[in-house]
Amino acid sequence: MEISNNQSWYINPNNRTVTSNIKNTAVKDWKTVKETMFDEMEPVEDLIATIKIPLNLAESTSVNKVANSVNLAIGAKIRINDGYVLTVKTHGVELSHTEDYNPYDQKAYLKAEQMSGSLASLLRNAGGTRTRLYHTEEAGQGVMQGITNVLSYLGIDTGKDFYVNGMKYSTNSKGYFESEATTEAQAAYERQQAANRTYEFADEKTRKQIAYMSDYYLSTTPEDVKDAWQATLEETGINPFPNGYASTLAQLSVEQDFQTGGNNNIFGDTLESSIAAVESILERIDNPLEAMKESDYANLENEKEFYSALLENLQKYNSDS
Repeated sequence: MEISNNQSWYINPNNRTVTSNIKNTAVKDWKTVKETMFDEMEPVEDLIATIKIPLNLAESTSVNKVANSVNLAIGAKIRINDGYVLTVKTHGVELSHTEDYNPYDQKAYLKAEQMSGSLASLLRNAGGTRTRLYHTEEAGQGVMQGITNVLSYLGIDTGKDFYVNGMKYSTNSKGYFESEATTEAQAAYERQQAANRTYEFADEKTRKQIAYMSDYYLSTTPEDVKDAWQATLEETGINPFPNGYASTLAQLSVEQDFQTGGNNNIFGDTLESSIAAVESILERIDNPLEAMKESDYANLENEKEFYSALLENLQKYNSDS
């Protein structure tokens, strides 16, 4: 690609291409970016926690098979398979062995190593220094097996609710262990996400996000369009940019970006061009290019209500002019 010296060029983070329009440097698919950042950063954060933050452990070690609970303190030792021993340390779980272990039994070593890592993850999670037992479902299978194996040596049955250092664990709908704290946090998160799909009940962070996205897409429109947009937000109580959902406006913006080589200004700079844009959005909502996920139908219905109301408000301004 030849780039002239008298033109400013930027990197579009959404598709890693060069663009001449600085507006294209705004993230249009935050869900994808966020998930990528999360997948890349959380293991790093956990590693830092492993190195710097000591485990939050029980004051003393005890096992209650009736209550299906175990408390582990620093120095607790668990003798496991084939001569291996797990010792709870300040920052993790040490794997050692007795004299009767077989140094050539690789399978036994890998099983013991899996239990050591799984127990460390469990103790960090139970103590609140790690938010997840595992980062991916694939990794979760190994962690689940390791936890089940090591707790079985203590007489703890992971087939039912069990307690580790005071934290309750249950099996979630996907068949993985989940702490009570994680379950409560997830429920609170889902409640807030539902509120954030509205304009009326959105938290301050989401309100700022709505304002930012609105300003971005309406930056060149006349004041009448901006007034109609704000009125529609307040009248409908709908957030047109809910997290985790690629809005129809964003989709059309990206499509125009590619078609024109850098112009993603959907609304244009006149009342008439804004009305045409909203009509295009409603047309796409009624005729999506691909099958919708079931979880997106509610957002699609909200979009239709929002842009239908916006169109009415814009047409009022247009008839008054």
